[in-house]
Amino acid sequence: MSASAPQPLVTQGRVSIDNLSVSFSSRGQDILAIQDVNISICPGEFVCLLGPSGCGKSTLLNCVAGFVKPTLGSISVDDEAITGPGPDRGMVFQQHSLYPWKTVLQNIAFGPEVTGRGKGSPKSTAQTFLKMVGLSKYAEYYPHELSGGMQQRVGIARALANYPKLLLMDEPFGALDSQTRLMMQENLLRLWRDLSITVLFVTHDVDEAVFLSDRVLVMGSNPGRIVRDLPVNLSRPRDTDTTVSREFVELRKTCLDLIRLESLKAFHEHN
Repeated sequence: MSASAPQPLVTQGRVSIDNLSVSFSSRGQDILAIQDVNISICPGEFVCLLGPSGCGKSTLLNCVAGFVKPTLGSISVDDEAITGPGPDRGMVFQQHSLYPWKTVLQNIAFGPEVTGRGKGSPKSTAQTFLKMVGLSKYAEYYPHELSGGMQQRVGIARALANYPKLLLMDEPFGALDSQTRLMMQENLLRLWRDLSITVLFVTHDVDEAVFLSDRVLVMGSNPGRIVRDLPVNLSRPRDTDTTVSREFVELRKTCLDLIRLESLKAFHEHN
């Protein structure tokens, strides 16, 4: 399968971001965090937002999640305008946001209980996704009894348990060691393939962006904007051999050069 093409038979999860700008007020001044961003994501695509720290990646993701209201422009999923958070968009954060007083199974079942989404009872839905992330035997454990990688797997299962059209991920593997991170990346790609879901993934790690995605959107800062839309035409499924291929190395260098240029610009503007 060509990595740049959306997965077959996926009809939900089309994202349209049109002329998006976001301003914040800070110390009596208006700060333009994002300016005139236009992005179209096909159903079933895996798209990474990549860029230097402070370029507005998380702000953009939070707009799609419905947590941040755009100053200008619009965002829609399957032609429905986003006006706030909704169960059609699952969110995974860098630090897990699991309820410490609930068991792993209860954490995953919570969304389907509240929203009524899912196939079968909330408990059976939770068990399905717990099995998908390989943690069935930890169903009755509490979050503090799990490792960081296991907590993030529960977080992903919880986000998926509502059967969202779109999975939003904000540097979800940033706090993990390199070996766990690679395992999580491979597991995520398997889930993405099996569930035929659209993913918008924020990272500042170039290797991660190239390894995971169909497209890498490189952002510049001051204000945040898309400077390049790079197709990733690496064959799937991907594994550690992918990372030493000529195509991977060339894409990695292109991304690194773009980010270095944008980081230098930001550095000089702040001095």
